[in-house]
Amino acid sequence: MMLTQEKPPDLRVRRTRHMLQQALMELMATQSFQTITLQDITDKAMVNRATFYDHFVDKYALLEHSVQESFKQTLHSQVPEPERFSEANLHLLVVTMCEFLSQLRNHCRLTDQHTLLLVQTKVTALVAEILVGWLHDAKRKEALSRTPAPVAAAAVSWSIYGVALYWSQQEKPEPVKTYVTKALPLVRAGLGL
Repeated sequence: MMLTQEKPPDLRVRRTRHMLQQALMELMATQSFQTITLQDITDKAMVNRATFYDHFVDKYALLEHSVQESFKQTLHSQVPEPERFSEANLHLLVVTMCEFLSQLRNHCRLTDQHTLLLVQTKVTALVAEILVGWLHDAKRKEALSRTPAPVAAAAVSWSIYGVALYWSQQEKPEPVKTYVTKALPLVRAGLGL
């Protein structure tokens, strides 16, 4: 997987960010993001406002970070670190997106459009980063000659998101692996591989 690796912050920073993320996710299980205040988050995380502002500029920045980190963790636990594109890796990537969105939908009250757009933007950007790596590694310039890798990756990442969102919104969805097997030819077609 070609996710950008950052130098991990020191233990205190990671612990504080984790407490803030956890507080936000717990609050979002019972109320919409728009109704959650900064005071709610800091009280739940047992940190003061100044500490919050040492890490995030506002609750939106915390939500962005939380979604990004949660999705990265899910990806790392489900999808091996592939150096190359393969049908199996693409299948795992789509399954992971389906399961992530389903879990998010079941555990958080994502009711407003701004919050949904933020989630969409973060997860599709991470998927696009993986896809760009796969496309560059595939070195299939003939298949990509008309469409630059970043453009193809952006389009396919939104396709993956759409397929996953549809599955996660079904009242009684079919098994995720069965569903993804049916949807995979549509997703793969966008990669030109």
